[in-house]
Amino acid sequence: MSNFQNNCLSRAEQQSISDVLTLYGITSEWQGKRSEGGMNNSTFVLHTDEETYIMRQYETHNDQAKIAFEHDVLTALQHSDFKLDSPRPVVSVKNQKMYQVVQDEVTGRKKIVTLFHYLEGVNPVWQHAEQLLQLGRAAGHLSSSLARLDVQSEPVYPPYYRIDKAYPLCSPSRLMELCASPPEALTACAAQLRQLRDELPGLFEALRGMEQLPHQLVHGDVNASNVLANSEGNICAILDFEFATWDLRVMELAVPMSDMLTMDKSEAWMWKAQDRLVQGFREKVELTAQELRAIPPLILLRSLDVVMHFISRMLEGTDEPQVAVEQIVKLKQRMEWMRLNELQLRRLLTE
Repeated sequence: MSNFQNNCLSRAEQQSISDVLTLYGITSEWQGKRSEGGMNNSTFVLHTDEETYIMRQYETHNDQAKIAFEHDVLTALQHSDFKLDSPRPVVSVKNQKMYQVVQDEVTGRKKIVTLFHYLEGVNPVWQHAEQLLQLGRAAGHLSSSLARLDVQSEPVYPPYYRIDKAYPLCSPSRLMELCASPPEALTACAAQLRQLRDELPGLFEALRGMEQLPHQLVHGDVNASNVLANSEGNICAILDFEFATWDLRVMELAVPMSDMLTMDKSEAWMWKAQDRLVQGFREKVELTAQELRAIPPLILLRSLDVVMHFISRMLEGTDEPQVAVEQIVKLKQRMEWMRLNELQLRRLLTE
């Protein structure tokens, strides 16, 4: 390894990466850099003479069952009718595993590390509402392919609507306590929390009976940060199956619809984009009337899930409070938007 080629990485990171590559049987010189990645892991782009790889180090858990399920889904998807690219884990020639357990030299903690073959492309930037037709089609195509996958292992994550099971540190009852008496760390959004205290019970009630809707394997996080576009601007890959699980089929559409609501765009742009997103998805997946009626509360559920996720990370010391504050403000904005626009949204969904 030539250290001067990796001067953006610390010595500890360089050594750790070399050790991981050796576990996969890769001993040639490499160049690397840290990628933006997600908030749940550290991601590195690594170049060798033979190939380029993505290395992911999971930072918020070391649950091997979660990684094993993700890799089972990815392996099955490679042998399905799915036409877009998806991450391909590298199999170690030494132990035949697709993930490795290593020890962090700084903290002493055990961490799970995976290596993927690099996929060409960039995250799209939504400039024109018509682009969302592509995202809808990609999400719908993925949904139809996942519905037919035969994955033997059991998913670890609960469905979105089982919000009571997802976050032990921030259960619904704990969240309501925080809303009633906002802690000092959340002073910046105390007003929003107190307002949510009166609004959240209605959302929790709206989730009752969701278990009766069609279920299947879902990605659960299809958005611009988890897709790649090629040089022509066409979506060519879907990434990050870390949270894939057995859930409502319609959640695959509700998630990107929710993420659209707080974009810095005009209302007219947003409505056209939502229309194209729904149109593209429904070209690939035939949703029932009951599923379409469930979309408005599921849009809010997505935002609520993000809030509970980042409050949990705040309570365990993983993130600064400001991250949770931003998501709480977004949830309040989306609930206000839904109060004003739900009827129009339902008309869009039934056209």
